[in-house]
Amino acid sequence: MKKYFVLAIIPFLFACGSSNKASNQFDEAFVKDTRGLDILTGQFSHNIDRIWGVNELLVASRKDYVKYTDRYHTRSHVSFDEGLITIETQTDTARLHNAIVHTLLMGSDANGIDLFADGDVPISSRPFLMGQVVDHLGASIPNVSVASNFATYLVQNKLQTRRLANGNMVQFVSIPMIANHVAVRAQKYLPMIRTAARRYGLDESLILGIMETESSFNPYAISYANAMGLMQVVPHTAGRDIFREKGMAGQPSKSYLFDPAKNIDAGAHYLWILQNKYLDGITNPTSKRFAMISAYNSGAGAVLRVFDADRFAAIDAINRLYPEQVYRILTTAHPSSQARNYLIKVDKAQKSYRVRR
Repeated sequence: MKKYFVLAIIPFLFACGSSNKASNQFDEAFVKDTRGLDILTGQFSHNIDRIWGVNELLVASRKDYVKYTDRYHTRSHVSFDEGLITIETQTDTARLHNAIVHTLLMGSDANGIDLFADGDVPISSRPFLMGQVVDHLGASIPNVSVASNFATYLVQNKLQTRRLANGNMVQFVSIPMIANHVAVRAQKYLPMIRTAARRYGLDESLILGIMETESSFNPYAISYANAMGLMQVVPHTAGRDIFREKGMAGQPSKSYLFDPAKNIDAGAHYLWILQNKYLDGITNPTSKRFAMISAYNSGAGAVLRVFDADRFAAIDAINRLYPEQVYRILTTAHPSSQARNYLIKVDKAQKSYRVRR
């Protein structure tokens, strides 16, 4: 099981950040957002440290769903990257059984779900994990009856224990997801992706590649930079750009960005802004795609500054290069290691979706 230390609660991302406008007007809002999250996670981590001990903090992030129940004595962790569900408790097997059922049958709607609060998530008639997990008989898990039978089997046959550093005993079960769980999640969002791709003139595979890299198709995804949802849109930067283009005031709310259709539309709209405004002038479509991917993570201004401090000189420099050279420069010379790796990951993921089609 992954462990997240208090000082590294959630990776600090600039996913879907604003471009060369990035700045001063958003600094105050950014400070408010991150300070509020700092306070929330500080209170939250204090509760976890008190009950689970130091270095046992687990918290929701881009690719990890984590939910605490039973006054923080029971927790469920879905690692969408590793394809593993771990449910553990310091109480009794009845509470473990209950947490297994609620986790297997949680819905896909993140609105109204506070991942920093104690309490069960509602059981859904359309479980988000259905098709991504099978029970001990190899069957899908669509309802309470099947989930309860599976939970009983796990408690009776797969129960494990471990001792925390504070001396408390933990009982837990681990449930592997199916081999192609990422593709199953991606399939859920294909109609929304196709709609957004047509609306903004984008390749579906680009949206899919970014979604996989940003959240592994986790609708509950949240990052330390206050990026939200499937495409990790930051409300006060990219969100403001998107609303401005739509003729709307302000920035998208949490409920707006936790709506999958609106989140995908927002992420795709921001890609359109990058393509047609901030990176307008790059003539080769492949070079522009590499720049767009990198800019989605670090901002268009940061991408252009890799080539020249002057925007127009940077675009001219890109246009004098082959796409392969642009890719090599952005994956080796960008000052952010995260941005360098991001382009590699998204490009690889996008190619895999092109092959599948």
